[in-house]
Amino acid sequence: MFDKCPGAAGIRTPTIITKKCPECGREVEILSNEMQTRCSNCGFTIYNDLESCVQWCKYAIECVGEELYKKLNKKRIAFICLGNACRSQMAEALAKRLSNRPNIEFVSMGTHPAQEVDSKALEVLREENIIWHGKPRGVQDKEPIDVVVTMGCEVACPVIPDAKRIDWDIPDPRGKDIEDYRKTLGVIKEKVTALLKEVD
Repeated sequence: MFDKCPGAAGIRTPTIITKKCPECGREVEILSNEMQTRCSNCGFTIYNDLESCVQWCKYAIECVGEELYKKLNKKRIAFICLGNACRSQMAEALAKRLSNRPNIEFVSMGTHPAQEVDSKALEVLREENIIWHGKPRGVQDKEPIDVVVTMGCEVACPVIPDAKRIDWDIPDPRGKDIEDYRKTLGVIKEKVTALLKEVD
């Protein structure tokens, strides 16, 4: 197909990069187009790019230095309720609207996720000029989370290791009048505003 090498046709050929495993010290080869690989000796995950390393690797501070780590590391705040269809979705949407800090990431989850976001929750968010397209998702215990904010799970809330936990205990407005949704949104907005002032 090509009468010259692939590189001459604008195709990048992956190169092999050698990295040292921070867990056992063995050299590990990884292709330049790979996001991550595992050390063949100890199984530790080696990340290829700096941002993934800072976000996921427990040795990141040692590898990149404290100053760069603080600059690149994102604090993840998870809002959790039962169905991830109403209160936690409102909280995520409001937090993303009210926060202008690039070092904070907001997500929401449910212990028993619903099929779709509550239509009245979307309606009251639109009244705040927020067009929201979130989808219910289950609790991802493998994702790094720094702060867990529970809305009131109505069941045993998940325990996420090493995460700070804040309980808001906000009643679920699902199935009630639209005015109850507005009141709930107002309470969540006040709490999100206060949370943003407290988070380092």
